[in-house]
Amino acid sequence: MTDTAPALEDAVAGVLPDALDLSHRVHANPELAFEERDASRWTAELLERDGFEVTAPAGGLETALVARWTGNRPGPVVAFAGEYDALPEVGHGCGHNLMCSSSAGAAMAAARTLGRDFGGEIRFIGTPAEEAGGGKVYLINAGLFEDVDACLQIHPSDSNSAEIHCLAIIEVVVTFHGTLAHASADPWLGKNALDAIVLLYTMVAQWRQHLKPGERVHGIITHGGAAPNIVPDLTAGRWYLRTPVDADLDAMMERFRAMAEAAASATGCTVEVEFDEMTRYRTMLNSPTLLELWRRHLADTGIADDPVDPNAGSTDMGNVSHEVPTIHPYMQIAPRGTPGHSRTLAAHAGGEDGDRMLPNAIRVLAATALDLIRDPELVDRAWDELRAAGSGRQRGTSG
Repeated sequence: MTDTAPALEDAVAGVLPDALDLSHRVHANPELAFEERDASRWTAELLERDGFEVTAPAGGLETALVARWTGNRPGPVVAFAGEYDALPEVGHGCGHNLMCSSSAGAAMAAARTLGRDFGGEIRFIGTPAEEAGGGKVYLINAGLFEDVDACLQIHPSDSNSAEIHCLAIIEVVVTFHGTLAHASADPWLGKNALDAIVLLYTMVAQWRQHLKPGERVHGIITHGGAAPNIVPDLTAGRWYLRTPVDADLDAMMERFRAMAEAAASATGCTVEVEFDEMTRYRTMLNSPTLLELWRRHLADTGIADDPVDPNAGSTDMGNVSHEVPTIHPYMQIAPRGTPGHSRTLAAHAGGEDGDRMLPNAIRVLAATALDLIRDPELVDRAWDELRAAGSGRQRGTSG
């Protein structure tokens, strides 16, 4: 590693007990999107005890926070994003307990290694509601990434892939309105909203035959009626539309809306189709410069970088990657083939496998950040790459 390796190793060892404790507490107390009150508070308290200047809440979100460790002169602002929301019924089947704890641990380890005699800032941004709600989209709009020069975060997985692929996504809520009637005595007086949503569900299933490679459409019926002897006058469902090409999402949205309207027309119902723009996540732009640093430190830790996983999900970290140089590497906590968003992965995230991964994640995250702080030319190079890819917001003056 670098000549700071001994100091960083001491720092990682020093922060690890608290990072493990945070991981275990968040895992044992799963909280859904925008409700991560305990997780955000515990994370804020940990960083504040370690000398960070903490602002909570932040960005207009109750469970968001920003923690800053500033040097004694200007320089790059390197941020660690930290997620902590869980999944309904599954708990931490995406391992977010390890994401907030690894990013907080890395921020503390980097700060302890640097002291105050450096140019720039180490920052932790607690980002709620990744699983549902678009927390980072809110925080981008609120300006929390305006002066950030690079952003880092890991994701627990069944592999160690530095570069990841992500699909653009948007959530759509559909509500059909019909007319109530007795399902036996006078069903001809009703307009069946359940027929409408079932028809839409069938249309979507048929549409899948004609989706482009990598595109996905999947959903659930959230309300199907009140009783079997009543012709339902209200039904609702939620779907996700995904594509590997950002620009193709609009065409998918238009097609979906047309199908919903056709289902309503065929059943004599009316329909409301609501696309939630705050859940519009973008594809991932992996920063080549940051990947190069990450892979070097990953190898120093004794971990081999796996090939890119072709099975892509979606994340609002993709939106961040279009704003600032970003990476979001996978780190393995479970055997190959373990499904994400499962109780099996949740068990690994809260067990020995997650505990073994955590110090490695803290070490590699912190080492990558230290390189960027100490060599601002690396940050400039990462920004040049982002600009060449056609993205990147107006860069702040701190970098």
